Amino acid sequence: MITFIQLLFTGLSVGIVYSLVALGFVIIYKSSKIFNFAQGELVMVGAFVTWSFLSLFKMPLLPGFLLSLAIMGVVGYNIERFPFRRMIGQPILAMIMATLALAVFFKGLTLMLWSSYIGIRFPEVIAEKTIYVLGIPFSSLILLNFFLVLLLVIALSLLFHYTRIGLHMRAVAENQYVARSMGIRVTRVIAQSWALAAIVCTIAGFLFGYYRGIDFGLAQIGLIACVAGLVGGMESLKGAVVGGLIIGLAETLTGYYIGYNLKEVMPFIVMVVVVCFKPYGLFGLQKIERV
Repeated sequence: MITFIQLLFTGLSVGIVYSLVALGFVIIYKSSKIFNFAQGELVMVGAFVTWSFLSLFKMPLLPGFLLSLAIMGVVGYNIERFPFRRMIGQPILAMIMATLALAVFFKGLTLMLWSSYIGIRFPEVIAEKTIYVLGIPFSSLILLNFFLVLLLVIALSLLFHYTRIGLHMRAVAENQYVARSMGIRVTRVIAQSWALAAIVCTIAGFLFGYYRGIDFGLAQIGLIACVAGLVGGMESLKGAVVGGLIIGLAETLTGYYIGYNLKEVMPFIVMVVVVCFKPYGLFGLQKIERV
């Protein structure tokens, strides 16, 4: 029973980081209807940039981490300016192909800059300890990871519901033409969405990289987070969180009780099952077209 509870909490801690990356998917999709296949590469680049400041340049944790967030935010903001602003009005397939090209570009850039540093780890900033909760041992890093990301998810929710930027993002997500007629600069709001998604990916890259090391495999997190977004519903922030938690639990429990090989495909099995019964995801909005 103790092992099962530990697995549940481990699955939730992994799943909530998936939720974080899935939120980036949803933020971009809601504001611009662009399905960003370069999300995982943003996680990878963000992790390498953060590691560079903390390890290569020997910066303290807080200044180095904040600087990496600022740089990735600027990168995300300018991704909207080029190439996507110039592709306004183009078919959605062209947009998707542009995100794939962006993913290849980031992979090549990472290989060019950090190919000699594969398998590296962040400097140890927090010593791992065993903490007992109701007599059940937990890793202090897993507990810290869970509560930090939970606070971040709550902060993002508050941002969307109680700030001017969040109001503009929700307005653009609802109807870009109406938002523009109300004086909202739609292109700037979409650029802010990309910047926020890049910042979120950098945080997720740091958290994953701190536990498992940094390599090109971090980009695969984007694919899993994409599945989490589809499970929860690509237009629902709440769905992204729930979808990530479901995928994290499914992966962890399958890996322990059944086997590692099935663990790798379990997210996709969950996605297929959910989409068969709920094509728009658990919390997605069903679109009805009148002819």
